[in-house]
Amino acid sequence: SSSASMGAIRLPNPSRILCFSFHITLILLQQTTAERELKFVVVVFRHGDRTPVVNFPTDLHKESEWPQGFGQLTKTGMQQLFKLGQYTRERYSNFLNSTYNRQEFYIQSTDYDRTIMSAQSYLSGLFPPTSSQIWNPELLWQPIPVHVLQKSTDRKLHFPLTGCPRFDELQNETQTSSEFQNRIQPYKDFLQTMAVNTGLELNNLEILDNFQLWNTYDTLHCEVI
Repeated sequence: SSSASMGAIRLPNPSRILCFSFHITLILLQQTTAERELKFVVVVFRHGDRTPVVNFPTDLHKESEWPQGFGQLTKTGMQQLFKLGQYTRERYSNFLNSTYNRQEFYIQSTDYDRTIMSAQSYLSGLFPPTSSQIWNPELLWQPIPVHVLQKSTDRKLHFPLTGCPRFDELQNETQTSSEFQNRIQPYKDFLQTMAVNTGLELNNLEILDNFQLWNTYDTLHCEVI
């Protein structure tokens, strides 16, 4: 993801708390000089590998070909986040507790299946149960709460692209500007070819409507993987 603004989260023992908010790029507040002491870690990241969010009219691969449908975390995505959890454990081995402690750790996800499952995969790598936390000797995993807010109330991690008149106004202003039209002119032939091959409306492609250009690339990229 892009950047997400972080709100303050107050929990007990502020000098020894990990606050993990789940969504976009990886940000680490870490010790930069020998004189400084690490007090707090914030990790922000996106979900792992997923299936396409949508296809295009001429796409031969329909949603039914994906076991869980569109926009869902894949096994590759689960492995990616599990390894990220292991990396975080190794990177902050001198700071993290060896066992999960709810007073020192907090994780939040956006309200999507793929992000919640990514958070769970991450936790599996970060906090495998040890000693008294092992509840099933044949399953080295423990449940850890992933906190979620509804999209309508999440102002920290969810960025709404609809329902904002000012956003729509600025987008229309940009797309009708002479600078935008000049920049897109060299790609007119490509957009025409793309419209023919995908079945998408040329007019919508030319104004970048509904992220159709990006969605088409994303779909093809996911299908290659």
